[in-house]
Amino acid sequence: MVTIDDISGKLNAAMLLIDSEHRIQWMNKNAEDWLGIRKTGERRLCYRTLNFSRGFCKICPTGRTIDTGTPTHYEFIIPGKQQPRKFEVLAIPLLSDNGDKPVSVLEVVLDITERGVFRIREEEMMVQIEKMVAVGQLAAGVAHELNTPLGTISIIADELTLALNTCVGKDKSRETVQEFLDDMRMEIARCKTIINDLLDFSKRGVSFFRDTDINALVSKTVDFINNKGNSRNHIRISKSLDPELPMVMSDPDRLRQVLFNVIKNAIEAVDEREDGQIDIFTRPEACFVQISIKDNGSGIRKEHMKRIFEPFFTTKPVGKGTGLGLSVSYGIMKDLHGEIRIESKIGKGTTATLIVPIIFQEKSGGVMSC
Repeated sequence: MVTIDDISGKLNAAMLLIDSEHRIQWMNKNAEDWLGIRKTGERRLCYRTLNFSRGFCKICPTGRTIDTGTPTHYEFIIPGKQQPRKFEVLAIPLLSDNGDKPVSVLEVVLDITERGVFRIREEEMMVQIEKMVAVGQLAAGVAHELNTPLGTISIIADELTLALNTCVGKDKSRETVQEFLDDMRMEIARCKTIINDLLDFSKRGVSFFRDTDINALVSKTVDFINNKGNSRNHIRISKSLDPELPMVMSDPDRLRQVLFNVIKNAIEAVDEREDGQIDIFTRPEACFVQISIKDNGSGIRKEHMKRIFEPFFTTKPVGKGTGLGLSVSYGIMKDLHGEIRIESKIGKGTTATLIVPIIFQEKSGGVMSC
């Protein structure tokens, strides 16, 4: 009779069965060879932190499967002697007899360090399709966004011509013309903002990693916002920065852009409140650093939450935003091997969390995430 051990021994995959406490109930030989897994009955190490600590990160995807009963899929990297090894994990919950909370989870781990040619071509094709869809969205968005300020400039030009024809020789002619010119400059500035957002959105993800002090970066960004008048007098921004926060290897310029976008969104969310409050926290979490920006605004409606990272999607009035800030930020965080998460409740406010991995530098000069 063929046993599960016979089948799992012939699969090019590591397989583990773990309980709700992450204790190993069963594993195949690949799990031991690839991951250095210990004996059954012992608690396995977290894949994401095994290079740095024996603890588990709170954003553990397998832990989420245990808590929710929903299958999860994720990737992680383990340092190698010659090159890093990249793995893909599918965590499948095994429910109790009454179908309630999972009693165990089956993890199927694939070594994807060397991807097959067919898979690469398939991914490249999907990337091209996504680019074509994005180009269509960009074209429609650009036409809509630029049409409004350009139409306003056209009207101002007509009014300016009329003013010059009717006000020549009158005392108020200079003042009237100046008002029209100021309005025109404002609309031109809007066009520049839209174009700059488009350039940020279309840039390829080129990052220059170096040692980055997250707390210093947050403080400088908040000071910049305050000094440039982007904040309001009735809005209070408080910082609670963990002094024990480790240095990370990231791109501080691109990360600062994300911070600026998120804090600016928080300011706009509380702008109409007399008691506008924004709280910024930093804290370490296993091999990650978390930056949380919390506001006490009106919150984001549930049906809008699914679209907040879409290009050109915005709930702001016309002229108040291009809808590219979060989309650009999402792309940057992905390039930095991190995440951006948004949680919101109507009437309670919104919290944006930036998850920045602690990335270390190899002797060869490359970078690798834990």
